[in-house]
Amino acid sequence: MLACIARALNLTEEEVLDHPELLINAFDDEHRVLFWNKKCEEYFGISECEALGNLLEDVVPHARDNPKMKILESALLGKTVFVADNKYDKKNARYTQIVLPLKDSSGKVVAAVNIVRTIKHIDEDWVSKLFASTNEKSEG
Repeated sequence: MLACIARALNLTEEEVLDHPELLINAFDDEHRVLFWNKKCEEYFGISECEALGNLLEDVVPHARDNPKMKILESALLGKTVFVADNKYDKKNARYTQIVLPLKDSSGKVVAAVNIVRTIKHIDEDWVSKLFASTNEKSEG
């Protein structure tokens, strides 16, 4: 899927993962941080080295009581969650978010990937390319 998205946006996979407008992180079923990109470092003020392998709730203590944790839990139960318009708690900015379950070869959910993009940067062309590439991968 990452290759399809990169191709659709005319970027390398690395450029997608560290895109300056995309906050991307991933967590296992115990909420351990598996991936933490540069935008996460910038937004949370926590380096990738500090985050990887640690529980999200230890890395970002306010996550423990955040009602938005239900989104992560839904993805870890196998549901894809798309939030079209929401507010950042700390930056008072509007954003769109998608949280995807990742399954192993047996179909068991083993992780969830969280992708957030500030709405003020989103244009319809970018969104249509993203969803077209995702659909291309799921249909192929």
